[in-house]
Amino acid sequence: MEIEEFFGEQFHQWREHFRYYEMAITELESDLGIIDLDWQTRLGYSPIEHVKTRMKTLPSIVRKMKRKDLPLEVSALWEHVHDVAGIRIVTSFRDDIYEILRHLEARDDLDIIEIKDYIKHPKPSGYRSLHLIVKTKVYLAERIIWVPAEIQIRTLAMDFWAATEHKLQYKYQHAVPESSKEELIEASLMADALDTQMGRIRQEILKK
Repeated sequence: MEIEEFFGEQFHQWREHFRYYEMAITELESDLGIIDLDWQTRLGYSPIEHVKTRMKTLPSIVRKMKRKDLPLEVSALWEHVHDVAGIRIVTSFRDDIYEILRHLEARDDLDIIEIKDYIKHPKPSGYRSLHLIVKTKVYLAERIIWVPAEIQIRTLAMDFWAATEHKLQYKYQHAVPESSKEELIEASLMADALDTQMGRIRQEILKK
């Protein structure tokens, strides 16, 4: 009931801002599709394997704002919660992650606010991915706005590990047995070794 009351009091503001987040996802997904096609056309190869998008739900947003001790207001959401709109770019090779990062850094319609490199510095759980907090330019009918979003970039191996770990955490209600946690860390190391090996094979082939 609390969430419903909160949503009702600021219904129009929240609806408007959710539309902005949806627009940001549409903009980013479209841009990445064009980049993917351009790379394939010019180079015969694109580092982008596939792209996934997601929007945080209102209950999830409210829980996060409460954890951060933020007022349940749109202005606080806009300023302090930057991952309502999310997009994940999955690559075949680890080097491709940083190639995509270099491209994003060069764009004038994207402002990278923060970079968290969980590939060079994995989480204790074994999680690996490159996280970017960005603001993307969205063209409205009468004005331009910059909308916050999160971009995650990871390899297929990292993505498989993260998706599987998430499912196990959900099944065990975030109480995974210690022995299983150790195995997950070991699996993460194996996935990282696979990325290293595949990258090495790729470099050997490119030299020929």
